Amino acid sequence: MKNILALGTAACSIVEGLKKYKVYNIYKISNNTNKAETSFKIPELETAEQYENLEVASKISFLKKIKEEVTFFVSGASKSSALSLRILEFLHKKQVAIKVVYFKPEVDFLSEEQFMQERLTRGVLQEYARSGLFQEITLICTKTIESLIESINVMDYYGQINTVFCDTYHMIEVFKNTKPVMSTFSKLRESCRIKTIGVSSVSCEDKVLYPFKQEVEVVYYYGINEDKLKEQGDLFRALATSVKGRMNSETKAYFGIYPTKYEHDYVYVEYYSPKTQQT
Repeated sequence: MKNILALGTAACSIVEGLKKYKVYNIYKISNNTNKAETSFKIPELETAEQYENLEVASKISFLKKIKEEVTFFVSGASKSSALSLRILEFLHKKQVAIKVVYFKPEVDFLSEEQFMQERLTRGVLQEYARSGLFQEITLICTKTIESLIESINVMDYYGQINTVFCDTYHMIEVFKNTKPVMSTFSKLRESCRIKTIGVSSVSCEDKVLYPFKQEVEVVYYYGINEDKLKEQGDLFRALATSVKGRMNSETKAYFGIYPTKYEHDYVYVEYYSPKTQQT
């Protein structure tokens, strides 16, 4: 089971979409939840600075149960995101391996204080990842996801946004933990700890979930119908040619092929960079 810890109302709502997969231990910290075995209610405070100074980590019993590894979800839209470093410091001292998933909100509608807090949180978390305190940080932008959805309705706006993310995130996790029938995978550069994820096509038409720049390592996961893998003799060379076309002097690309029972092909992609991502 994979440990997931969400901080703030927005992040807690997002991780709800992962519950259906039954492979995640999900813990939530929010001022919009009830105190329970896997959730902790924090007070509603007026400023990010108050959250930053909130001494609460030692009072959250389930943090003591999280061992070995955790993926920390947070959104810059929440003032409580200022509590992130307190929580992560507590886990780091327990020698828990930390990955971060950061959701960048639509900043145009944030107050000046929220805007500055979002920018600060996003920057600091990336720098900590670059330094090696975190294993990696995955950047997600809600506005970018919206642009990838053909028709999005007001009544279920965030539900549709969250579904796109959760399905993409989960399938990449499935492929990363499954042995491919063939791959060109190689160990990524140690410095490449900042990433985003997305969907693609057999011809490498990528649609990533953050406006990423200067990707250095690109990884493709090809989910191909198993009958097609048996019958189409030139498939490996076709995929290899597509991925080679994605490379240049600054970017290396790799791919793995996975048999599926699905009628259609499904392709997912990860972008990695050693550089902080600004927008």
